[in-house]
Amino acid sequence: MTNELRRYYSDLRDKNRRIQEKRIEECERKSARFRSLLAEPGLVFQQAASGKMTFSAARSRLAAIEAERRNLLISMGYAGNYLDPVYTCPICKDTGEVGEPTKLCACALKKQQEQLLAGSRINERETFANFNESIYTDENQKKQGLGMKRFCERYVSALPHPEKPNLLIIGNSGLGKSFFGNAIGYAAIEKGIRTVKTTAYQCIQDILNGLDTRGDAISPFLNADLLVLDDLGTEAMVPNVTVETFFRIINERTSSQKPTVLITNLDSESLFERYGERVASRMIDGALTSIVLLRGDNLRTRMR
Repeated sequence: MTNELRRYYSDLRDKNRRIQEKRIEECERKSARFRSLLAEPGLVFQQAASGKMTFSAARSRLAAIEAERRNLLISMGYAGNYLDPVYTCPICKDTGEVGEPTKLCACALKKQQEQLLAGSRINERETFANFNESIYTDENQKKQGLGMKRFCERYVSALPHPEKPNLLIIGNSGLGKSFFGNAIGYAAIEKGIRTVKTTAYQCIQDILNGLDTRGDAISPFLNADLLVLDDLGTEAMVPNVTVETFFRIINERTSSQKPTVLITNLDSESLFERYGERVASRMIDGALTSIVLLRGDNLRTRMR
């Protein structure tokens, strides 16, 4: 469990404890008898500990106090369990963990996914579950799309350490490249993998903004467990910024064995022309990168 998730559950328990305390105060204000019932269990424990009451008698008295307390709550218009501990998730009792050995509760897995999605720029529409093969009218292109889906799903299943960490998706506009990139990112987040998706344009804009504010804008791209870098070739070519940024991202992520998905309309020759030998050779390194070329007609024009 991440520190962020631990803080969430700690805050959640504090919030629910305050709700329970307010309920108790509310009932105490309404009934003097209720106030005395709250104090009686402590007196019973003291008598049992000092030997003035047998443990059997103490258990019976505590059960009677609890029964009276519940009946009094009902008579006041509340449910009998109104003052029971408040849990957002009764399964894990707001700890986020269940079982032995412990594992994340379903609520924690959902919260983890929400937290990961929040800063990822991944959308919830373009997913493998929403893949629609009916958009293909050409059988060969449909076969290619289905094959690409299976390939991407295998890539995700091997995360965080696929055999080849990097994936380069090349093809003209409207062939589903961005869809598959987002679907990979979404599926990775479902596995609990910290993912960042961005366009090359936005990446360079973030770096430039960081230069203006003296911030460390490149760290999210270096530190993400998975980076999806879309639309390579659409960014501004800023001297001493664009090429150096992509070199550092690709080089450092490869050195750290962190997987990266690169998506572009440019073919390999154009990559060399735009980014130079030092960057392009790392993008298409066959030892570290799986390269997929998508062909066919623009699917967007068919969906209009």
